Amino acid sequence: MRAVIGVLLNLTHDNEWGSTKTGEQEDLIITALNCVLRVPQYLPQEQRFDIRVLGLGLLINLVEYSARNRHCLVEMEMDGGELWDSVCVSDKEELNTEGSLSAIAALVKLFLQREHAAVLAEAETDDFINDVPAQPLDQSGEWQETSGEIQWVASEDKGTDEETKKKDEDEEELDLNKGGENTHAGTCSWQHFQRKGSCGCTHAGKHMEDSIVASYTALLLGCLCQGSPMNVSTVRENLPKGDFSIMTEMLKKFLNFMNLTCDMGTTGQKSISRVIDYLEHC
Repeated sequence: MRAVIGVLLNLTHDNEWGSTKTGEQEDLIITALNCVLRVPQYLPQEQRFDIRVLGLGLLINLVEYSARNRHCLVEMEMDGGELWDSVCVSDKEELNTEGSLSAIAALVKLFLQREHAAVLAEAETDDFINDVPAQPLDQSGEWQETSGEIQWVASEDKGTDEETKKKDEDEEELDLNKGGENTHAGTCSWQHFQRKGSCGCTHAGKHMEDSIVASYTALLLGCLCQGSPMNVSTVRENLPKGDFSIMTEMLKKFLNFMNLTCDMGTTGQKSISRVIDYLEHC
């Protein structure tokens, strides 16, 4: 499936004639929409992100320059009365719909859920990064005035040489007796660090996936809005407070990411910039 979608992406990329002719194929647009909203729930967890993003990319190519494809997608209705588990943020959340749901309404729901999930994942990642144990303050000294300056001077060991020697011997014997325990403790500490590091990478990866899905969905909705006041109204009705800023902010973050990782002036960057400008003025 991924190979087929890849071929279709090449045929429709920045090509009005290619996207229009491809969209005319029977059930192709609804199939691409199902790849975003339905198919992922039947795939293994590690494959869901790829299929959803490929489906979103194909829909963007199909509607960006083709008025005919935009009209077809907007007119589609998704059957309600079922659970779209693949759209949900977590296993505890469900997307219940009664009756039918328009394609635009379903895509807005997908955007809002993934945007919310990205915010939560980002907060969890920040908490992990900031969760660094504080080093205990050194209290084994005192402030002293030397040469006209106040400096912290560590206190010297006041014990006698004999006491120091005996203490060192006792500590050495204790280390030998508990060598196995210390090794085990060190191993546990390293395993704990590895688990924490893995947890941080998991949060970062989840944040990236949710951000990409939300950004692609916002770009698709922006393409549907261009040149269509009716679609603008439909999208606005499904957004919190009818405000497009939540979409433009996500697209700006995605554009900044692309500017850091891609060559400047690519077709994708121009498309995102155009959609941002349109949404900010509509």
